[in-house]
Amino acid sequence: MDGVAKNIRYLLWKEGEERKNWETRLSAWLGCSLERAVDLLEGDGEALTAKEGEILAQKTGLKIGEPSGDLLTVHGVDVLTENIRHLIDTLPHGQKKKFAAKLGIDATTVSRWLNSAQRPTKTKLKQICNYFGLPPETNLETDAVFLWTGPIGERQMKDWISERVEQLDGKTLREIFPALRKLLK
Repeated sequence: MDGVAKNIRYLLWKEGEERKNWETRLSAWLGCSLERAVDLLEGDGEALTAKEGEILAQKTGLKIGEPSGDLLTVHGVDVLTENIRHLIDTLPHGQKKKFAAKLGIDATTVSRWLNSAQRPTKTKLKQICNYFGLPPETNLETDAVFLWTGPIGERQMKDWISERVEQLDGKTLREIFPALRKLLK
């Protein structure tokens, strides 16, 4: 994820904006199209213009030019704690104990992780990544998973695909069905 995109996501997260609304909120902030907002959030396309940087600074209380630095470091964000908090929040209601049992720890240990009173060992970090189906190279101490825009883990990916398929009209579904059938054999 490019630095400016990460900073924009951070600013939206810091504002308490729900991930599903990031594109709309950024578009409103900058007075740009949704497509441009998506490009900025994903780090695709053209860089943030000087005017967009000024507007973003005004809307979020930053200094002009600050969106280009590493805001997570500047603001002292504990990436590991926020990642764990985000991942735990994705669990269905009542699944925290199941998660803890799968890792071979007590549920109070998970609470200590969430409160930054304790940090998981390297082994537990790998187990957490495996549990949530994260890519093997994910480093929960440095990779801001809580700022990712896409689905996290296998369950969320399946849900994302299911939701999109449910939204398709009959004509589109018939057009893409052969490709899906081939892909999902």
